[in-house]
Order: sequence, then C-alpha cells, then structure tokens
Amino acid sequence: MKTKSPFKIVLLLGVFFLSSKIQAQHTDLVDESQTQIFADTTKTYFIPDATHKGMRWSRFHTKWFTSKLGFAPILDYNQNIQNADSKNQVGSQESRFDIRSARVMVSGQINFKNPWKYLISVEYKGFDRAPEDPNFGITDLKFVVPLSTNSDITFGKIKETFVYEMVGDAANLPHFERLLSPFFNSRNIGFIYHHFFLNNRLTASAGLYKDWIGNDTNFSDSNTTITARITGLPKWQNEGKQFMHMAVGMRYVNAPSDVIRLKGRNESNITTNYVDTGNLNASSQFNLSMEQLWSLDNFSVLMEYVHNWTSTIDFGTEQFSGYYVTGSYVVSGEQRPYDQRAAYARRIKPTGKYGAWELFARVGQNDLESKNIHGGLNNRYDLGLNWWATQYWKAGMVYGISNLEKDGITGVTNSLQFRLQWIY
Repeated sequence: MKTKSPFKIVLLLGVFFLSSKIQAQHTDLVDESQTQIFADTTKTYFIPDATHKGMRWSRFHTKWFTSKLGFAPILDYNQNIQNADSKNQVGSQESRFDIRSARVMVSGQINFKNPWKYLISVEYKGFDRAPEDPNFGITDLKFVVPLSTNSDITFGKIKETFVYEMVGDAANLPHFERLLSPFFNSRNIGFIYHHFFLNNRLTASAGLYKDWIGNDTNFSDSNTTITARITGLPKWQNEGKQFMHMAVGMRYVNAPSDVIRLKGRNESNITTNYVDTGNLNASSQFNLSMEQLWSLDNFSVLMEYVHNWTSTIDFGTEQFSGYYVTGSYVVSGEQRPYDQRAAYARRIKPTGKYGAWELFARVGQNDLESKNIHGGLNNRYDLGLNWWATQYWKAGMVYGISNLEKDGITGVTNSLQFRLQWIY
C-alpha cells in the first residue's frame, strides 16, 4: 500500500467510529458463559465512546437468526532505522503510516434446536495476505456447531489450534505483532473439534485442514495440516485474579508439492521478511509448541517456544525454532480476564475514568539457521507502553531492536511503532 496522508487516515477512522457496534470488543467469537470478558457498558471515560443504547441499530434478530455488526480498524506508524549491514541483508525498509487492518465483521447465531454460532469477516490487508495479494479478502468464514455442553465442532476458514499468539485476539495482546509467524498459518480451510473438561479447567482441541482454496491447486495436491492443543489451569485463585495457564501444541504439515517455506517479518506489517528459508525441497514439517502464562493480579508473564523439524529431500531433517517472553505490568491495577473456553486471556477493561496504562517488555528469537539452510537468526528486544483509553480504544507505542545474523554479518534495525485501534 502506498503512503496515505494523515488526513485520509483520520477520516477513515472517523467513518469506522461512527458506524461501529458497541458490544463485541473481540475479533473472534466468545462463549456467552464467559461473562467476565465482556464490556461493562455502564462505564464512562475521559475519551468519549459510543453507547450500547445508541448502537442498537447494529444488532438484529429474527426467529431464525441473530446478527451483530462490528469493525476492527488498526492504524500504525512505523519508523525503521538500519545500519549498513541490515540494508545489505534485507534492503532498505520503509518508514510510513500503515492501515494495519480494517476488518468488518458479522457474528451471531442460527436458531436451530441447538443454535449454531457464526462469524464472517472481510478485511483490508490483514495478516494472512502477502504484499502481492489483493488488499481486500475474506478473513473468517466460521461456523460453530455444538455437540454437547462440553464439546463442539468448528468449520470453515478458521484459525488453526496452534500457538497462543494466533489462537485468540492478537490485537489485545500486550505486544503489537506476533513473533512466531514462521511456524503457523493465520487462517486455513478445515474443521476443529473442541472438548472441555473439569469445569473448563482443561481443554483439548484438534484440527484438520486443506489449503486448496485460493492457492491455485486442486484438493489432492494441496497441503494437509493437522493441529492439536491441550491446555490446563493448574492454578486458579481469587476468581481468576491469580492463575497459571499451561499448554502444549503440535502442528504437522504434509506437502504433496514437496515445497515448504518458513518466513517472518520484523514484527511489523510493512517490513520485508527478515528470516526466510526460501522454498525448501521438503515433504513435510512437524512443529511442537509449549505455552505458559502467569498472571498475578496486574502483573503477567507470557512465554512460548516452538521447535520445528522439516523433512527435506536434499539434507534430511532440518531443525528450526522460535521463542519469546513478554512481561506486562498494568499500572492502574487491572488485568486481562481469562477466557476458559478459548484458553486465552482477553483485553484489559479499564476501571478508571482515564483508562488503564500498561508497561510491557519482550525478548524473542526466530532461528531459521542450520548447517545447510541459512534463513537467518533474528533476536528481537521490545519495550512498550499501552493506553487502554476505554474498553474499546487503545493507543500504544513500542521501541524495538532487531539483531539479524545472516550472510555472515549482523544487521541492526531500530524501530519505533505507534498504534491506534478501536476493537468491537
């Protein structure tokens, strides 16, 4: 996307503000039993926001179905400063405004005897579209069919059950961008089975996907992906004010075309790929992940690690990895409420008139280097500040340093990113 003037960007955000709905505040479906994560519409803030009563027009229901209209605009400004080695490795990186995402969503339920839930979203840009792809596309086409009070099946164009960063609302994480993108797909075509145990203290999910739609390939020649994720809450105290989340996940990809590629940008939607194996002559890959989230009132630590085994035809099994540790401290005392059905912590709901301030720091690495494959090793260090101005508006900034070891040199990129978002 070419650089847009600040006036045009502000005008676009104004359109979103005037036409958005007021209740959802999430970019994915939420189980109605998880009332702790919904917005408190009785709150008022220094920054004006829409009201539940004033946005009644955005909700619709009949005997056969219900619907809720929502928007999720995210605006970034990215500043990148590189040394000479970095420019030699990845080229000169832009500094500019970016409409990171502009998503229009319709969600609700179809009133069968056991109602189905659905989510349809269309997005400008978005994480699952490469720079050469069309600007607009369908991000979600999701249906959830209940099987029992403790199980359901989800099908359509959906998120895979792999990596904490990807499973829930990425816009509500402390950090701005996902780091472990070389090891997952944003969306895939398939279905997922979920089961919930021990009053939602333990969850298990497994998915099967085929990515033939939109990839110029037929069904039999498309990649087959299998994922699974098991989560648990070994600690749950004071109604979730203190908890520990733990999880393990796996992802297997079979590639009939014998082409596999792992790649990742520098925690920005506008940079080129900093780590990139290129197209590998490989038949399959297997990924194993581990997650842990400690939350002690207004302080939390989130950790993830992914290890990848790629079965190449030329060199045998090659191994790659990625990890990060994010620490968050909410100065005003709030915390992210935990969604036991999604096995994920949602957004901060500020209690004071002037919102909630959050300090965060992150250390992470993507290692796509091996003896035979030289995709690069990128170490990333971030320090940031979020202002959750209302239960829907957030503004933030993050300063990051990237040290990319590739081609026998170390390239350094200093980045400064500003973000404004309104998630409904």
